[in-house]
Amino acid sequence: MGDASGCNRSETHLMTSRASPGRHRHPWLRALFVASMAFTAMGGSAARATDYIVEVVLYEHRVNDDGSAGSLWLPKVGPSLRLGSESADAAGFTNVDTDLTLTANAQSMANSGQYRVLRHLAWQQEGLAEADAMAIRVNLGSAFDIYLPDELSPYEQFIPASGEPRPERQREARTTTVNGTIKVRLGRFLHLEALLVHTDTETGKSYRLSESRKMRSRELHYIDNPRFGLLTRIVPVEEASS
Repeated sequence: MGDASGCNRSETHLMTSRASPGRHRHPWLRALFVASMAFTAMGGSAARATDYIVEVVLYEHRVNDDGSAGSLWLPKVGPSLRLGSESADAAGFTNVDTDLTLTANAQSMANSGQYRVLRHLAWQQEGLAEADAMAIRVNLGSAFDIYLPDELSPYEQFIPASGEPRPERQREARTTTVNGTIKVRLGRFLHLEALLVHTDTETGKSYRLSESRKMRSRELHYIDNPRFGLLTRIVPVEEASS
């Protein structure tokens, strides 16, 4: 996944949103979650291995946007790695493309007619504490230019943007349809942090997703908003190989 240029590289702090399966607004995804509980029960209830396989299915809802007034945004990402790059390989983040556990889930979503699967990706990484954890950079879809304020320090997570230069927004940046980061860290439990923006280039409207989710190994989690989201599962390498 390529990196968008012009983005501020300072660290960010993610806010926590709620998308618990029991209260989810999409019955189809809730059924998918319930069906996956048997798989979860096969694994341990707490992180217990050094290395993990992180699997993510990014998707968007097949909805007709009414084109109502919206805003453009750019995620303010911190240091991140592109899967497949030398820096990612050196840091111990490697692509995984075989024996994925969410293949059937992704196919079911695509067949449902309600969702469009954008990318199914997985990687292996060490379970690192918060101070050492690194984020994976996500750039999907079309690339296009937006314009930002000259001063970015007032913004913690999302930077307001414009499709054309304005007096207060002259700083040009390159972004993509889906832009942001996904980070996994290990404390007492595994935590997945997502900071993502999906931009509809036809309406000029962005949808923001910020989540910090506590996870147990083998649990299936879905995190979304009205426009897009992700399914994810983290499995210890020793269990994945068995």
